[in-house]
Amino acid sequence: MSSLPQSQISFRLEACTSSNKNTTNSTRPCITRLYNNKTHFINLVAKPMLLPNIKKQLKIGKWKVLSSDDGSGDVAPEFLPASPSPVHIVHEFYEAFNKKDTETLKQLLSPNCVYQDLLFYTAYEGQESIIKFWQSVMDAMGPNIHVFVEDVKESNHVMVTAFMHLVWKEKKLPFTNGCRFFTFEEVEGKFLISKITCMEEFPLKPGELVLKLLKGIGQILDSYPLAAAAMLDSHASKDGGNDMHLDFDIFGRKH
Repeated sequence: MSSLPQSQISFRLEACTSSNKNTTNSTRPCITRLYNNKTHFINLVAKPMLLPNIKKQLKIGKWKVLSSDDGSGDVAPEFLPASPSPVHIVHEFYEAFNKKDTETLKQLLSPNCVYQDLLFYTAYEGQESIIKFWQSVMDAMGPNIHVFVEDVKESNHVMVTAFMHLVWKEKKLPFTNGCRFFTFEEVEGKFLISKITCMEEFPLKPGELVLKLLKGIGQILDSYPLAAAAMLDSHASKDGGNDMHLDFDIFGRKH
């Protein structure tokens, strides 16, 4: 095969379409060939490159990249929103709570969700029971009291802790500090709240009296170990929801 004449030269240009540095469109690489003082341009890229946008969107963790074939033989990237993170769901939870949006709150809960507020003796189980309780709380708070979220911490991918207090017209209410422990489970590919445990600041500050009470309780438990064990086991069984009954009298004697 004879070699090409020197008048026919092929080389790569960095910018064939425009020499303007301020253009927003990225330049396409191409090949230029000189045939007897006539220039021919051949584009190597048929579509704009999307790699910078892909990298940017993946960096912020809000998108997932899939590939699809439109029939032309070219594989094009597709972007689908990623499932909201547990931290994002907690922020969405409080936003809906302050708006009294019970429908959104219900969508964030798993069907068998448990709500445990340590100011109350019993827990609320199931979406309907929890939403009904929250509705009464919202009614008690009125139009001007809201929850202010101070910080949200993710312990792991299934547990989040939120620190909060109550405000009235953006003014903090005293003795309303508290924290919530959110536990999540994955249901049909998305995270839902499976349990919420609440701890609030108690208005009464017993101070050193707590230490005296703790010492007295410890002495009583040590004096009647069988009765103490039976009483604690009975309380644990009721708290756990099983039907185990222990028949002991106050002196620890089995009936």
